[in-house]
Amino acid sequence: MMQPKVNMVHLHRQEGEMSDQMIEATTSPAQIVQQAAEKYLGISNAPGCCIAVYDEKSFGTKGYVYPKGLSGVAGSSPAPFSVTTDTVFEIGSVTKVFTSTLLAVAVKAGGPSLDDAIGPYLNLFSASAVGTPVLDAIQLVQFATHTSGMPEQPGDGLTGYSEQLFADEPPSSELINWWNQYDTPPQGCWQYSNIGFVTLGFAVTQMFAKDKGRNYNEILAEYVTGPLGMKQTGAFVNSSWKIAQGCIGHWSKSSEPPYPIVFDRNTPTGGTAFDLKTTGDDMIKFLAAQIAAPKGPLGSQIALTQQNRGTFPICGEKTSVTMGLAWQITTDTQGHTVFTKNGATSRGGFEAIVIVVPELKCGVAVLSNQYFDASGVHPAGIAPGRTALEIISQLHPGFELTEPLPEHDPFD
Repeated sequence: MMQPKVNMVHLHRQEGEMSDQMIEATTSPAQIVQQAAEKYLGISNAPGCCIAVYDEKSFGTKGYVYPKGLSGVAGSSPAPFSVTTDTVFEIGSVTKVFTSTLLAVAVKAGGPSLDDAIGPYLNLFSASAVGTPVLDAIQLVQFATHTSGMPEQPGDGLTGYSEQLFADEPPSSELINWWNQYDTPPQGCWQYSNIGFVTLGFAVTQMFAKDKGRNYNEILAEYVTGPLGMKQTGAFVNSSWKIAQGCIGHWSKSSEPPYPIVFDRNTPTGGTAFDLKTTGDDMIKFLAAQIAAPKGPLGSQIALTQQNRGTFPICGEKTSVTMGLAWQITTDTQGHTVFTKNGATSRGGFEAIVIVVPELKCGVAVLSNQYFDASGVHPAGIAPGRTALEIISQLHPGFELTEPLPEHDPFD
């Protein structure tokens, strides 16, 4: 599951890494998670993190949430506090799984088919037709699997294009104008696309009766987060909540082995991304629902998002990606199906990842209030994905992915 023009984190084990160390029989599952959090903060220099682990073998059906570190950079204002299980973090592109779940809810309710064209839903945003014949013919499933042909970012000065979606407002005139000039048909290959998923998100808001086109948070709460009991997940945050502050991490790497990491500073961003926010407490409920599919809350809808939609060659590359709806699908060396989705916000300064292995009844979500951009190769262990994989491999010895884990892609 490689992603073009981004860095890759491998699970190949190296001498001295935690994943290769012998775990004493007295080490409890909770200690494994605690040690992983401590190691992650030590390597990444992130202010804080919160790790949610659902593993029925280790923790029963309640799961385990472990917060570690501070809500912001030490010395920043407002004064940081110790991270708690209900501290709110931004999740960046993990938002896409929530959008695809809303799409699945609409499909299962007898609304659109995944093979339907997007045109009829975009046209509802204006008295006159929106889009072009090329755009209007692209299928909903192609947006949900990054095979629509849309670029990663729209370019041409179109920024903040997701702001209206998550603010429950109609698309901006600039975004509609971009749609009205769109002329790139699907190429039959995989191209990760933030603008494509925002376009899908706007279409999804037209599939539900309530205040069509201005209802992302409303329908998310009614049809997804509400039924799952996720009380602090959405684009809007309450000022009474414990809200983490993000930061940008800076580091340098020498040109000679052993490549020591030198951190210059962590800088608070002072910004907020246009995405969803959540907590460790809420992510436990999300993980449990993913593992329970097709039974449990939203069982058939979540099962639809996990259904294999095909393996697609990456545009311009020799590798390929297997997709569900927003989920990237891989396997471990024992043949278990693994669902992954990660995200980052350069504006907000956060990183997150979710990894689910239903056959092991195990899932891990790591939330972090630090962002490293993809301008250089990330040192091993600095991304939250490595931490999540190490936790799973220690709770389930022998677990190892058969291919690299994709790095984050910023989504603001």
